[in-house]
Amino acid sequence: EVLWSVIHGVVFGSSRRLRSAHSIGAMAEQWVVKVKIETLDRGGVKVKNMWDAGQVVSVQIEPHATINMLKQRIALLVSAHTKHQRITNEAGLEFGDITKLADCEGLENNGTVLLHVEQPKVEEKVIEPLSDDEEIWAGAADDDAGEPMPEGEAMNKELTDEQMDLRNRLQGESAELLEDGDKAAALAKLTEAIMVGAPTAMMISKRAELLMKMKKAKAAAKDATAALAVNPDSGKAYRVRGRVRRYMGDYGGAKEDLDSAQKIDFDDSVSDMHAYLTKRVAKITALAGLEEKRAQVEADMC
Repeated sequence: EVLWSVIHGVVFGSSRRLRSAHSIGAMAEQWVVKVKIETLDRGGVKVKNMWDAGQVVSVQIEPHATINMLKQRIALLVSAHTKHQRITNEAGLEFGDITKLADCEGLENNGTVLLHVEQPKVEEKVIEPLSDDEEIWAGAADDDAGEPMPEGEAMNKELTDEQMDLRNRLQGESAELLEDGDKAAALAKLTEAIMVGAPTAMMISKRAELLMKMKKAKAAAKDATAALAVNPDSGKAYRVRGRVRRYMGDYGGAKEDLDSAQKIDFDDSVSDMHAYLTKRVAKITALAGLEEKRAQVEADMC
């Protein structure tokens, strides 16, 4: 029994070691596949890469790997996305992506396959560059922080008769000063009227419009936003904010505001500006889309 145990251990132990060695050998087995670049059509896209048609790239890979795995390694070498690759044998037979290399007809270790890269040509739309906007106000986004506004309950308090009379009088004086061309004095009186309390959206919008006439774009936009907080359906507030945003170069925001203004209360005086903004925003969007498409093509080639 002792002798049988020894023999059993030697025989089966050796067998296990042989199987283990065989498995390790199988796992370590590598092929060298020579990839001849038969065609390399990048669709007109310029790529920094040393390889060109007619050259041969050697790829070390396991024989149980698939054609798609081979394509992935080729993609890193020649900067050609897998979806733009076709791999054939030298007789022209194309191999499917899930086919294992060991099963490819005519392919063995140190064998050669042909690589065909055919990237679709990118049809670029011709879009004229944005023209300079000479109506942008220099420093418009850097003007002062704006005029004072009642805070807290003062925005909604109920005014006494005396306060209403005072507010109306100050508004009238502001209008007269504006007719005389004194914008600064008109602004001061209108601000006094607003600070009496509970200003209407129309009052705040008028001050925003006056600030716009004084080319204080940031302050005007702030007042227009405050007017919309009082009345979200104020066409005048949207119209003023849209105009000053346009002068600040915020074309998208300006277009959105004028879209709203014209829906609420159409005003022919801003029709031309609205049309200009619609076209400019469309061109900006188109140019951004084209740039994104170019970047995606370049990324696919990497």
